[in-house]
Amino acid sequence: MLKLIFDTSSLITSCKFYVSGLPVIKYIAERCEIIISYSVNEEVVGAGGRYPNAVVAKELIREGKIGVRTVSFWDYDVLDRYNLGKGERESIVLGVEMGGEVDFIVTDDRLAYVVIGRMSIKKLLFLDLVVELVERNLMDLELAKAIINAIRLRYPEGFIYHTLKILERGDRKCLK
Repeated sequence: MLKLIFDTSSLITSCKFYVSGLPVIKYIAERCEIIISYSVNEEVVGAGGRYPNAVVAKELIREGKIGVRTVSFWDYDVLDRYNLGKGERESIVLGVEMGGEVDFIVTDDRLAYVVIGRMSIKKLLFLDLVVELVERNLMDLELAKAIINAIRLRYPEGFIYHTLKILERGDRKCLK
């Protein structure tokens, strides 16, 4: 089972879109341990009943399918200079604090993705998490394709097309 830190963008995406009547996050939570920072919890769940994704996240937190952790160290001078959102910043700090205990930070925030890479922490775009689950035989191909198609409004067309090609061919370098 993969242990993942979700930032705000990936949590919202996975709670907002549905496959076969279930939010995508429920399929991920069946296959992975998901952790969010306290700030991500506040940004997503704190939105209250105004957004359906907030209701979904709150329910999964209450059921213990998403864990919420606070960071213990706040003085990260390097991160302060990137102008990251609070949820992305705390997700990165959590990744640093948890070290090898976590497999990936999952983010769709471009700046956070670059910063996480510069800090030598393993990261995945949400689309690549779906590919990773298929590659590890934690998710079947048809469900993965259904998830990618369900969330397609969230991403530029090239990301969706490329992800579907990767899934079909099992080759991340596919060009046709």
